[in-house]
Amino acid sequence: MPHERVTLSAKVREYFAEIGRRGGSAGRRELTRQQAKLMVAIREAKRTARKEGKPPPKLTRQHRAILRQRR
Repeated sequence: MPHERVTLSAKVREYFAEIGRRGGSAGRRELTRQQAKLMVAIREAKRTARKEGKPPPKLTRQHRAILRQRR
């Protein structure tokens, strides 16, 4: 069953165009070098634990604080 073509007003088209231009930029965050290294270490620890059939390691308070930092 073919879809009907919908015509949009110029304002609606302009609104959708702006949303498309922004893309995911609003949700992206900039990481510090320390945060990026910690995230990689956590990912690797989870991968290793999964291979060994163990539960993933818990994050310490210090790790959580680092990940919460703003740039």
